This record gives sequence, structure tokens and C-alpha cells, in this order.
Amino acid sequence: MCEDYRILARRRLPRQFFDLLDGGAYEEITLRENHSDIQKLRFRQRVLRDVSQLDTGATVLGQRLKIPLILAPIGFCGLFAGRGEVLAARAAEKAGVPFCLSTVSICSLEEVKQATSAPFWFQLYMMRDRGFVRELLQRAQGVGCSALVFTVDLAVLGARYRDVRNGLAADAHWRPGLRRPGR
Repeated sequence: MCEDYRILARRRLPRQFFDLLDGGAYEEITLRENHSDIQKLRFRQRVLRDVSQLDTGATVLGQRLKIPLILAPIGFCGLFAGRGEVLAARAAEKAGVPFCLSTVSICSLEEVKQATSAPFWFQLYMMRDRGFVRELLQRAQGVGCSALVFTVDLAVLGARYRDVRNGLAADAHWRPGLRRPGR
């Protein structure tokens, strides 16, 4: 089923957006290993159990969830669907699971808040500009974000070769043979 969505995304999205979503850093070794490891996970079926009182809920950071799932932050989600972060936040709210807005989202904190009634989480990348970080945190607090997800694994950006080839990398320089979006 997951591969079906990947195929659909490849058909519908411009190549540079699909590669941004589908790709990883450098030679994508970790990406392939993560995929392989997830494929090895198996549910353990338990039979002959009383299922008349099932509860799939969980409590995470004091918040009761219908199912043990959190919609993680996806950077530039709005590139893949118009108002993508708003749509994702609404879907999470409907499903009764937390939504976490990325620091690098297309939709603002305020827009997501206006579109939903459930509090959402905010993911923060620490940046050199501490004034900007302070402003982001104040805005997140102002819209009532109920949790802060502090991401610390991005001190140095990984070289995402697909993004460089597509002209989407922040530090990409045009070279002959590379197409830049809109050119």
C-alpha cells in the first residue's frame, strides 16, 4: 500500500518535489537501511484473547491519544499539496492524534492555528539567529502549541544530491546540465 502512494506521488508531483520527499542525504545509504529495517518489523498476532474491551489509546506528554501515533513534522509539506500543513493538521485532529508543525513549513503557525481547534506541537531547529528562534518560540507559545519538539540532528546539512541536481538545495550553484525550477 505504501508503495502505491509513492507511485502516485511520483506521477503527480514535479520531479524536484518528489525527489525532495523521496530522497535522502549523500548516497542515500541510511535511507535504504531504514526502509529495509522497517520492512523487517512484524506484528505479533495474539489469539484467543478477550477483545470485548479494546483500548488502542496511549498517553503521551500528558495528552490522551486515540491511537499511539503522532503526525511528525514534514518540512515544506505545503509544496506537495496546497496548504499541506493545514490539511495534515486537520487530518490529525480528526484522527485524534497530535500534529507537529515543522520549522520549515510553508503554512505559518498562525494559519494552522486558525484552521484547527486542537492544540498542535511545534518542531524547532536551533539556528544561529537566536532572535529569530526567540520570535518563533513566542509565536508558537502565542498560538498555544502544547509541546516543543527540539531537533538537534541538523548542525550541518547533509548533501542531498537529488536536490542539488534539481536546483532545490539551499547551497546549490547552477552548473551546466542542472535544471533550476522555473528556468
